[in-house]
Amino acid sequence: MSVKLTISKIKACLLGSIAFLILSGAPGINAEVTGLGKSAVVVYNSSMPESKEVALHYAKLRKVPDDQVIGFPLDKKETISRDNFESSLYKPLYQFFKEQDLFETDYEIVPATRKSPGKIYQNLIKSKIRYLILCYGVPVRIQEDEALEEVAEKNMRVELRYNRAAVDHELSWLGRDPKRVTLAGPIQNPLFGTQKAMEIKPENGVMIVARLDGPSAAIAKGLVDKAMKAEEMGIWGRAYFDARGLKTGPYLQGDSWIRNTAQLMAKAGFETILDDQAPTFAAGDPLSHIAFYAGWYAEHVSGPFLRDKVEFMPGAIAYHLHSYSASILRTSEKHWAGPLLDKGATATMGCVYEPYLGATPDIGIFFERLLMGFSFGEAAYACQKVLSWQTTVVGDPLYHPLSKPVELLQMELTEKKSPLLAWIRMIAANQALQNGAEKTAVVEALEKDVLAQTHPVLCEKLGDLYFSLNRPEDAQKIL
Repeated sequence: MSVKLTISKIKACLLGSIAFLILSGAPGINAEVTGLGKSAVVVYNSSMPESKEVALHYAKLRKVPDDQVIGFPLDKKETISRDNFESSLYKPLYQFFKEQDLFETDYEIVPATRKSPGKIYQNLIKSKIRYLILCYGVPVRIQEDEALEEVAEKNMRVELRYNRAAVDHELSWLGRDPKRVTLAGPIQNPLFGTQKAMEIKPENGVMIVARLDGPSAAIAKGLVDKAMKAEEMGIWGRAYFDARGLKTGPYLQGDSWIRNTAQLMAKAGFETILDDQAPTFAAGDPLSHIAFYAGWYAEHVSGPFLRDKVEFMPGAIAYHLHSYSASILRTSEKHWAGPLLDKGATATMGCVYEPYLGATPDIGIFFERLLMGFSFGEAAYACQKVLSWQTTVVGDPLYHPLSKPVELLQMELTEKKSPLLAWIRMIAANQALQNGAEKTAVVEALEKDVLAQTHPVLCEKLGDLYFSLNRPEDAQKIL
């Protein structure tokens, strides 16, 4: 039996007097106020002046302490050798953490036996740092070291016997003793699927590593600006999902992720569009006011994302699942991560080498954690089954897309007479419909709302409702 909401309740909802239902228990978070910058280390390539500019810009805005911003002379190319990665980045960075007392460790002695020699492990007890931010100019991927042989490789599946990896992912286990880690193949993420954001920390085996990167240093620098604007004004717009219409087969998992995420965002109240056909979004598809996008499976950017202007909203998160979606980041034409950032996305993820579908981010978990109040970085690492593999996370990891309670946003946007108020009305109307309200009741409430008569977004919504109620004459009047 459907639930009928009264006109007065729907109108109250449309006026923003109740919060997002799915966010009712999520606290408002302000990265600057709570001092999250103190839990971050920012790394740049000292061989590239623009890399340092990005680092200092980020550190200033997020209030990262000066002594937690460090540069290393690194290769300027996006790909780095395994030896060079360890000698110029991994080892100096670990030493920096120790010298700055950011890591507290102790030693574990494993006595020798008749079958094996004794071992000494250095275990991480406490870390002052949760976030590691790599800036434009820091290499993106580690190439395969053909000469590296590890005993544990023999027990792996053949397709996993590779030590090539994303730089981010190879630093995500920073704090573990390297003697406990096999470089070939992935390692399990012990915090996969966690519902407690603060569990994601090096003491528990996961450093949150993300990068400020993209086709240019200016784009990389702007990622934090757009993130903070969205934290201040809210992230508003539509959610677009591009599945392939699969019903069976080995790739059904990817389609299920996308379809389930579309249902999740619709339930949260976001205006949600799901394309469940084999082709990706066509060039003629409008894709306006993009707040969220997730799709697959094209090698290079296509469709509406090839336009000169793509309407990404401030704070927009966009992700295209493909084995090499982030193989190159300093490009506006190839693969997906770089072009999406070039067109205005604030955050994305991708893979630098073949990851295999099951080892890519579970976007259902990712979006669910964002709705729970996780930061972008926390959600990105909660949704990954493995580490030390192929994923790179691009964007400000401290970014909290849903950092303010909707009541506070309602009040602030009202005081500013902001047109963004229309999106609050939109989400309230969608939530009312999701919870069983009659369409006629929602229409009646919208008809009494001045914004619904003047703002294009709400006019379109009201027109769609008129059409669904077989009232084309009313739809034509408002549209």
